[in-house]
Amino acid sequence: MKASSQFRVFLTATIVTLVMAAPRVLLACAVCYGAPDAAQTKGMNMGIVTMLGVTGVVLGGLGGLIICFARRARRYSAEMTP
Repeated sequence: MKASSQFRVFLTATIVTLVMAAPRVLLACAVCYGAPDAAQTKGMNMGIVTMLGVTGVVLGGLGGLIICFARRARRYSAEMTP
């Protein structure tokens, strides 16, 4: 076996041993566990609402820009037609 393969096996075994020795690391957080009244869950929900709001504002602005350009093109076309 090469030295890099031996090190990889050693590292994997060490990580597995540490995870097995500290089972608290494997416990789910309040969000994953499903505690609806936890502060972390409320914070995550507000983060989702904020991201949806920002996405809505950006898409609304893009839609408004397209409408503005369409009106401007129609007005310009009407002015240029004799």
